[in-house]
Amino acid sequence: MALMSSEELGKRIRNGDFDNLYYFYGHDVGALEVYVKKLINKLVPPSDQVMNLHKFDGKKLDIAEFAGACEALPLFSERVCVVVNDLNMDSIPKSDGDDIRKVLSDLPETTTVVIYATGVDLFKNKKALTDKNKRFCDFCGKIGSCCDFAYKRAGDLAKIIIDKAQKNGCSISKYNAEYLANMCLCASSFVNRELEKLTSYAMNREITKEDIDVLCVRRVESDGFALALNILKGNAKMVFARLSELADQNYEAFEILGVISFSISDIYRAKLGRANGKMYGDVAGDFKYPKNREFAVKNAYSECANISLERIRKTIAVLSETDFQLKTKSSGGAGDMLALEQCVAKAMALRC
Repeated sequence: MALMSSEELGKRIRNGDFDNLYYFYGHDVGALEVYVKKLINKLVPPSDQVMNLHKFDGKKLDIAEFAGACEALPLFSERVCVVVNDLNMDSIPKSDGDDIRKVLSDLPETTTVVIYATGVDLFKNKKALTDKNKRFCDFCGKIGSCCDFAYKRAGDLAKIIIDKAQKNGCSISKYNAEYLANMCLCASSFVNRELEKLTSYAMNREITKEDIDVLCVRRVESDGFALALNILKGNAKMVFARLSELADQNYEAFEILGVISFSISDIYRAKLGRANGKMYGDVAGDFKYPKNREFAVKNAYSECANISLERIRKTIAVLSETDFQLKTKSSGGAGDMLALEQCVAKAMALRC
């Protein structure tokens, strides 16, 4: 079966339309884990799992034990479920990979195998699996079902946030739901955790942006654009206040510099796109932005109009110089934060 969406997968699980083999992967680990749990409980009810649910660690998979579990007959249940977590085809010998394929090619009708990844990186870049993992995914797709749990767009995730908030007796506007999604970088696990706090705090009223700002833990990655933009605009008060907060949260200087540089690259691409008469969608497509990061180009496109190309280029040069400094010296701690603050001050003092 071809690669299916998580929505289609969820519908099939609810309808009891099961395959003998599932292969799940993707960056949105929180969503992936939720679906795996639902699928396992549908395949084998919790009361029957002691005898009919077999779990294996893919990092140290015993092929003989795995084969034996796949061939086992269900006891007082309709089926056996065999679960393998974190199987990385790049990390196992070719002979083991061939043996796994042989087992999966001849599964009993009463056995379902679920292979999923949460703690290993199967990707060679932001979108594509490594060659060996892609071939294995294609193999699994011919026998059963595969699903890539990619990050959703903020707009799509906002619909889920609104629905969950309503189920917990609260409401939230579409704008604030998207704001929360972007703050959590569209990662379901972070969204669910923050939404649980927000609905407990709001207690049957509307969740506001102020609630989100007060209660939710802002990941440093979500600060990159705001910091980059304010550095380019010379807003020292905001920049240094946030750097101080991040230092108190024990973020390393090179981490902060990395996310700032990442966002300034977004702004640089957007500026070049505008200069050449392109829309933000063209820029996102040209640079192969994943769905959950298209908003970065859109925001940059709307904000870069009054920032000169020369200023962006010179700022990138200053950041690159400091990045090299941090990676070639071992001062650490306060010394690195001081170097970062000096870098930011130098960038804001540029005359372009």
